[in-house]
Amino acid sequence: MSAKSDQLTVLKYLYHRLASGDTRYCTIATIKKHTGLENPNQYLLALTDDLETSGLVITRQAYQMSGGRLFQITAAGYDAIEKGEITVIVDSAAWTGRFNLSEYQKSEIRRILTEMRVVIETAKLSNARTANAMALIESAEKLVETPDPLWPEIMRLLRSPTLAGVTGIAGLLMAFVQIVMAAASS
Repeated sequence: MSAKSDQLTVLKYLYHRLASGDTRYCTIATIKKHTGLENPNQYLLALTDDLETSGLVITRQAYQMSGGRLFQITAAGYDAIEKGEITVIVDSAAWTGRFNLSEYQKSEIRRILTEMRVVIETAKLSNARTANAMALIESAEKLVETPDPLWPEIMRLLRSPTLAGVTGIAGLLMAFVQIVMAAASS
């Protein structure tokens, strides 16, 4: 099975849940149980990250479970299944391997993170939200500088709901993703 077919399996499962009237968010364990996917949780998180980036799935942190997340299909995901027009923008499955970014790519990533800082500083956010957003950017910056950056973790930080609502971040995030994916495919 390929990552794309596994993503489709997850999306179809979430579609059928909602179509049958179940509006609750579900866990990775629930997805595994009902789809038959036996892959490690990290793999399924990478698949759902892609679906979330594409706007087909929404996630929430599950504070009751350490590090857990909850998943539900979005209206766009529901419509995509009904129309049979599913496109996933990013393929995080490639992130599970190790790869090196060129110095130019690293400098571009640093530039994008700096731009994200500026966007946050100029956004009209509460002091608490600004502090939280800046902490996420700072954490991503530190992880990027490690010898073997943890790209899935960096992407989770940057896709945090704290940053998601800040105007101007989405475009910068997509530029970030494009650089990482270019490095992953080389």
